[in-house]
Amino acid sequence: LLARRYGERIVWSGALLGKMIVPLLLAIHPEPNMIKLLALWQGFTGALMWIAGISLIQMVAPEKKGLSNGLMMASIGVGSLLGPLGGRVLIYRQELSPLVSSGSWGEMWSRLFSFTPMTMTPNVSDFHLIFWILTATTLVCGVLVGLWGQHPGRFEQEVPAGWSRTLHDIGRLARTPKFWALVIALCLLGGPVFQASNQFLPFRAEDLGLKSGARDDGWIWLQLLKTLMWIPGGLAVGRLAGRRAPGIAAVIMLASFSLAALGIGMSGTAFQLFVYVAIFEFMRQFMRWSHAGYLSEHLPGGLRTTAIGFAITFSGLGSAIYAWAADALWDPATQSSQPIYAAALLGGVGCVGLFVFD
Repeated sequence: LLARRYGERIVWSGALLGKMIVPLLLAIHPEPNMIKLLALWQGFTGALMWIAGISLIQMVAPEKKGLSNGLMMASIGVGSLLGPLGGRVLIYRQELSPLVSSGSWGEMWSRLFSFTPMTMTPNVSDFHLIFWILTATTLVCGVLVGLWGQHPGRFEQEVPAGWSRTLHDIGRLARTPKFWALVIALCLLGGPVFQASNQFLPFRAEDLGLKSGARDDGWIWLQLLKTLMWIPGGLAVGRLAGRRAPGIAAVIMLASFSLAALGIGMSGTAFQLFVYVAIFEFMRQFMRWSHAGYLSEHLPGGLRTTAIGFAITFSGLGSAIYAWAADALWDPATQSSQPIYAAALLGGVGCVGLFVFD
């Protein structure tokens, strides 16, 4: 609603500047009770950033949509891959610096990638530098997006809609059957498939010997594989974006995503888990795009931002309901596969419904 009313660039910039409060307060006053409140603010500003950002990159010439969507999705993968590695270097810098100074590069890399366990346990002060860096980079990015986040052209010259027009768009959206078909299938029923991996993959990894409590026996490699697969997944999205892919494309995306989740639940060895996680994370990028770029290509241009916002809201709603229900129905310590099967089943129901509708 805010992006439709004030423009995507302004909301994206404002969300970044608002998000800056989180690392800043963690750096100067990391109290447990405050962390709970900051988590809410982090989620709110993060949603604003994603909705405004993913909507803004649709505001390009049709022949450039593949490039804009592909670059953003691949960039998410690059940042998510390098960020944790950079953070690990900063957190364990007191242990890794002497190894670098003495020329023990092999041992340094071995500890960085968990082939050899670290000997030091990080404390709160070790995170302060990361929080200050995040504060500075978030501030700079907020300013850059606000000043130069949109290429001059037709979209930049559009006057943001007033509140009456914004509310009118909601009514138009509510009367559009295609919107409901896509949102219910891809978001409300597809959201739990996202959440299943987010919530239960650590338990699956523990079942298959990749981690045990705080001990890492390969978990870091699974995490790195996840973010690594976002890069080719994002580039692949660029090949499909802007082509107004038919309805069967959405069915294939959701079906592949759900089947990969089913594979994660059924994996009996660590190797199988790595394979299915790689497929799942590759398809995650397509599902992210389906909530934004794909959806906007099948609706009138004036409904783009509003549709994307409500699509992600429904995805969050489906994920939240699933998370609460799964937590009440299954003990992940002994039943790590069952909630993933349930999510895959919901995704399958969405596939059938979308296929019938289309």
